[in-house]
Amino acid sequence: MLFTFAIAALALLGQAVDASVLATEATNVAASFPVVDITSAKAHPNITLGHGGIHADAAQAEFPATLLLCPTTSCISCFGFDLSATPTNLCLAAGFSYSSVAINQPSNEGLPFGVFIGPPGCASFLQIPAVNTCYNINGGTFSDYAVA
Repeated sequence: MLFTFAIAALALLGQAVDASVLATEATNVAASFPVVDITSAKAHPNITLGHGGIHADAAQAEFPATLLLCPTTSCISCFGFDLSATPTNLCLAAGFSYSSVAINQPSNEGLPFGVFIGPPGCASFLQIPAVNTCYNINGGTFSDYAVA
């Protein structure tokens, strides 16, 4: 009986991990980023190098980094998800549909992991190619994301 309760508690805890910390207020921080259509962006690791390549302290500078999901194009009125608190290798539902995305990273050092977006159902994903760039999404409804 106690074992069954422990399994049920772990299952509920696992579901709680799927929830993300969402900023309660919309932000326009990415409205000044360059805007690109995500389908025209080249696929490459989710890294933006600084001048002179990788710096020794780059790993220390990856956070803060915020995934911005925006209901409008051109990254206006976005809702932020703290990437340092986002679980990896899980499909997460944003709870709303979005039309543009960006990763706000003040250090501009890039990330050692990929950030992916997709339509409902977790069947397919597109990688966000770089930080501090706004990507408009065309051709479908997107509402899921993942970090891997």
